[in-house]
Amino acid sequence: MKRIKIIENPSSGLQQSGKNLSLICEKLLNAGFELGKFRTRQKEDGYYEAIHSHKSNWDMIIVSGGDGTVNEVINGLSSVDSRIPVAIHSRGTVNDFASFMNIPTEVDDFVHMIENPVIKTIDLGKSDDKHFVNVAACGNFANVGHQTDKHLKAVFGRFAYLVEGFKEIPSTLSEPMKLTLEMDGQVLKEEAYLIILSNTTTVGGFEKIAPNASLYDGKLDLILFRKTANLQDLAQMFIKTLAGEHISKESVLYLQTSEVKVYSEGKTPVDIDGEFNGYLPKIFSAKKGGINIITSP
Repeated sequence: MKRIKIIENPSSGLQQSGKNLSLICEKLLNAGFELGKFRTRQKEDGYYEAIHSHKSNWDMIIVSGGDGTVNEVINGLSSVDSRIPVAIHSRGTVNDFASFMNIPTEVDDFVHMIENPVIKTIDLGKSDDKHFVNVAACGNFANVGHQTDKHLKAVFGRFAYLVEGFKEIPSTLSEPMKLTLEMDGQVLKEEAYLIILSNTTTVGGFEKIAPNASLYDGKLDLILFRKTANLQDLAQMFIKTLAGEHISKESVLYLQTSEVKVYSEGKTPVDIDGEFNGYLPKIFSAKKGGINIITSP
């Protein structure tokens, strides 16, 4: 595995992230690897470069960016059913997926991972015809990831998401979503603030939001936060979520499914891996063994 294509989003993260990538490249070149580097400039660049990398027979892809950049590369490879293994060099704000996979961030540890790769074949989520590696979310709170200013995300990290999220509370409380869910032969009617379909346990920095999630079971974990009586109840739900104690509460619907159709009476936005994905209705499903990811020994 000596030929490595690097797909970099230079606008992700702070300046130090770019310096770390340069150090990684230097060490890999000294170790005898052949490198090709591509910098994204606009939306979907990562998608098309991943396809080009597959057709050019590169042995491995290192994607250097945040969750949105990773999502583009994963979708590009999935579109051509490529099995090129992907290593993630995290440089975004939250980096949920890389954190969940315990992918190293230190330069020497990352280089060691590339030199001694462990390849895991994991599931992907799917929103209609677009794949996601970590999470799909529906509702006003789902807007936070792609509405938060990129500069603020780079400087303030998770705090910038919290500030943007608090802005959505008034409208979310006054206008909860009216949803219909179809899955496993059942039809559910719910009023909710937010619905999440997760492939891992970690979403938006919350490490236990989907505590039973697995990358290898061919299912998505569905978490629906039901309408509550008042702001105090919502605050309690938030606290329980931080501790991973929310899934047993009546105000939360938590289950696992291989496919679910979600409809909304209003215009409800959808976000996948931090990027806008249109509006409901949508079909969410799991694709078992959809991509190869490189992790540490």
